[in-house]
Amino acid sequence: MNKLRNYILPVVAIVLLALIAGPYMLLLLLVIPLGYYTIKLREKREPKRKMYSTIEEVEEEFGKPDDVVVLDASRANDLPALVLFYPSQDLMIAAGEPIKLSDLVSVSPKNMATPYTIDEYAVILSTRNPDRPTIPLRVGYDNGLALEIAQQIDAHIVEHK
Repeated sequence: MNKLRNYILPVVAIVLLALIAGPYMLLLLLVIPLGYYTIKLREKREPKRKMYSTIEEVEEEFGKPDDVVVLDASRANDLPALVLFYPSQDLMIAAGEPIKLSDLVSVSPKNMATPYTIDEYAVILSTRNPDRPTIPLRVGYDNGLALEIAQQIDAHIVEHK
């Protein structure tokens, strides 16, 4: 009965809108669900990215990292604030997301401020992956720290090539 009600209510609403607003509204109401289902189908086809939530999960799968870069010193024990490097496996874990070191093109610090916010800095990773061309890593409010982190990550990219 509950499923039937889920279909009856929209049909009655469409018919009432078509009577009140005219046939053009009915045409619009047919196009909107088609767009919605197309978007949902595209989302289902996209491969899910593997994300790690704790340092223990990463170390269990890949072992101890060769190097660690801390993005935020106040959260140094949390995985989202760390970049873990595994150059022997061509891998870098940045904010819980695995990234191939060979896919990285460049690293640059960027001021992410808008006219309405304080200047927060990020390190932008540019990749060859068309699904994720850029990956922003928020580093806080210190420009010097953003430059230093970008240099550390860039050193790993250059070393890996």
